[in-house]
Amino acid sequence: MNTMNFNNRHSFGQPQAAMTNDQLRAVAPSIFATQPWHAMSDKYAFIPTITVVEALRQNGLVPVSAVQSRTRVPGKGEFTKHQIRFRQISGEGVTRFLGQLFPEVVVTNSHDGASAYKVDAGLKRLICLNGLMVDDSIIGAVSVRHSGNPDGIIDASYEVIDQMPRAIESVESFQRLQLAPAEQAAFATAAIALRYDEGEAPVTPAQVITPRRVQDRATDLWTSFNVVQENLVQGGLRGRNPETLRRARTRAVTGIAENTKLNKALWTLAEEMKKLKS
Repeated sequence: MNTMNFNNRHSFGQPQAAMTNDQLRAVAPSIFATQPWHAMSDKYAFIPTITVVEALRQNGLVPVSAVQSRTRVPGKGEFTKHQIRFRQISGEGVTRFLGQLFPEVVVTNSHDGASAYKVDAGLKRLICLNGLMVDDSIIGAVSVRHSGNPDGIIDASYEVIDQMPRAIESVESFQRLQLAPAEQAAFATAAIALRYDEGEAPVTPAQVITPRRVQDRATDLWTSFNVVQENLVQGGLRGRNPETLRRARTRAVTGIAENTKLNKALWTLAEEMKKLKS
């Protein structure tokens, strides 16, 4: 099997500490399920997620973060959907693009039938530690059925990695485009519509496009996209409930499916803004 290589001309960064099994178990115990949820049919071919984690470790990818969905069903907490982000480890550390970005392989799975194994491309921005998801139009997500063999997930990870330079090309094109204040406001307005139903947003476009740190005061499309993504996904903005007019603070988007959907939609929005500017 070939060594995983992102094949990029940019610099290397310092490695983030890889998560141990104990750390993974603490945040996502369903990774360690030894059997599927009892309601699954006999046709379901079970692959323990930890088997996939160990196989990816052996191939140079280590887990650096993990989350798990909540459930109100008693006893189902050990089987729910979970998502793990992996980075490549080399002799020089973890590969970094553009001095600020870490490419990641994002694996999603569940043992209750809610999700097949799914492998996506991700990027982690060093400045704010935003966990971005690359839209499927740039790097197609790969779904792997539960076949009882982890080789399909490993192959899918290679497939995602081979396409990663396309995501970096998009980032570079975003960085080259400068947005006027009206264009930033339009981008923020469209982004809010992705997060909230019409008339339900507790915050304004001006709040969503306001950076949280000095480094994000640039007006290029890439920086604007990251500012909007962080404000919408991480929440914490002060606003007012549009119905009651009471003060409210926006909530973080913590659900795996909702977070992934919003992240990919925001990337698509950035791509559409690029087309308009071009």
